[in-house]
Amino acid sequence: MESLFEQLFERMKREIATIVRETMMAVLREQESHRDYPERVSVAQASEITGYSKNSLYQMHSQGKVPGAHKVGSKLMFDTATLRKWAEKGAGK
Repeated sequence: MESLFEQLFERMKREIATIVRETMMAVLREQESHRDYPERVSVAQASEITGYSKNSLYQMHSQGKVPGAHKVGSKLMFDTATLRKWAEKGAGK
């Protein structure tokens, strides 16, 4: 059985990790909001804007979770303005 101290320590570690992750995402979003992208972006650029990996974006797209995604030939492209709004709202979380 864990001591009270160990339980509190584990809880603090989880909370700190959450705060760090949220802060990092906010900083990334702020940096990306100052970057100029074309009207439509590739998966790699969408990854930069949202902070999600390319594989995560492909997976979320196949599940219908990413707005503004369109196939152009064999490539998946994203509407930049729609993608930014989605990322600002928490990107499907």
